Parts: sequence; structure tokens; C-alpha cells
Amino acid sequence: MKIKIFALSLCLLASLGQASAQSDCKYGSANRNEFRLGYSDGLTLGTASFWGMGLGDALTGTQRTDERSSGVFGLGYRYHINRFRLGLDLGFASVSSKVSYAAGKGAEATKDVKETQQNFLVMPVAEMVYYKRGIIELYGSAAAGVDFTRIKEKGLTEVGKTKAQAKTQTSTDFAFQVNPIALRVGNDRIGGFVEAGLGYKGFLTAGVSLKF
Repeated sequence: MKIKIFALSLCLLASLGQASAQSDCKYGSANRNEFRLGYSDGLTLGTASFWGMGLGDALTGTQRTDERSSGVFGLGYRYHINRFRLGLDLGFASVSSKVSYAAGKGAEATKDVKETQQNFLVMPVAEMVYYKRGIIELYGSAAAGVDFTRIKEKGLTEVGKTKAQAKTQTSTDFAFQVNPIALRVGNDRIGGFVEAGLGYKGFLTAGVSLKF
């Protein structure tokens, strides 16, 4: 299902690019290399993680509190080919919570184990510029890759030390991000960008880019 969504998104990007392309716009630039540093809300990744944890709690009868998500910190690279770009996005996110095994609810529950989930995203990405004039640039992007996940547990009480997993658990999953609408404001050297879409990064991404 996720692969189908990714394929359909690429088709959407292509059709939007053809419909929105302006014949008098200059897509090319002397600076073909671009590095980006950004931050994403990470709502989809955090929500999915907490939902999975909640399902596990329902099966084991444990309770979970102090749920926190860091959002996604990202580093990206783009190589410009006229109005097309190819590159790679790297991302990191951390989700943590505390698990209670004893009776009690909310603040009364004994926090026995601290569970930390770390996600490392590696996603090749393709972009298409819809419109470019002056310092304004509209584009869309689609990315697909891998999510490397590490889950580790730390016992906080005597009960928690017996319940916590001794070894770090690791897994690999498919990851994607589709941003149909994105805006960059800046010159051929430095600028800021905002992207809106859906995927492992979340709904909104903002950051700075440097071309050279």
C-alpha cells in the first residue's frame, strides 16, 4: 500500500509540474549542489510509535506515562539538473516513555521502566520545481527509503530491572515522505524553506538551505 502511495505521488508531482511550469522561468543555476538542515514535526512517526506501544500495553496490562517525541532532525543533499533535483535525506527522531507494571494510575503509578525508541531515516529523494521567479521557488518532492529503529529499555525500580529487555531491539522498515507543496525563499546561495506533506517526517518541515 505504501509503495502504491509513493508511485501515485510521483505521478502527481509530474502532472503538477507540467501544468505549473512557466516558460519564462530560469530553473537552472550555476550552483548545482545544495545542503539542507531542517526540522519536522514528526507527528506521524510519534503517533504511530505511541499507538504501537499502547497496543502492547493493552496486551500485557502495563501502563505508559511521560510520552515524549523529539520530532525529526534532518540533513539533506540535492543535486540540481535544471528544474529536477536528486538527493538524499537523513533523519533522526527519538520517542520515549515510562512503563508501569504495578497497580495504580497516572501519577500514582510506579514508573518501572524507561523505554526509548530511536529512528534513523535514510531516504533517496526526487524533486521537481513548479515555479521560480526572483527569490520565490515552488516545488514538490517524493522520497522512499529505510527506517532503522532501535528500542532500548532501562529499569528504574527493582521490578523494572527484572522486566527490562537486556538487549537493544533493532528493526528495519520501509519509510517514505511525500511533500506536494514546498516553498523556498532566498537567492542562489542561502535561503529558507517550508514543506507540507505526509510521511515519516510528519506534516510540516522547515529549515535552511545552502547552495554552492
